Amino acid sequence: MAQHCSLCPVVNKICFWGPRAEKKWKRPGLFVVSILITALGALVFVPNVSDSVATHVLFSFVLSIGVFGIVVSSFGCNACVARTFGEASF
Repeated sequence: MAQHCSLCPVVNKICFWGPRAEKKWKRPGLFVVSILITALGALVFVPNVSDSVATHVLFSFVLSIGVFGIVVSSFGCNACVARTFGEASF
């Protein structure tokens, strides 16, 4: 039986597409992509912050995706990392 982590219930709800193949390269890949999403989101939205609710909602969504990826790649089990990373054919 596979070992599960404390993030499995959250990942299973957010990443509804089902299990994916576990690969060793997915953890560092997810970490790098998540850092880039978080950094680029901050660089794009922070200087252009306006009073628009839509801008704040979009920034919050992008930031939460990046932070979620960082948390899963740092503390999640291999199944959570593979599920969060998604399908990759290489």
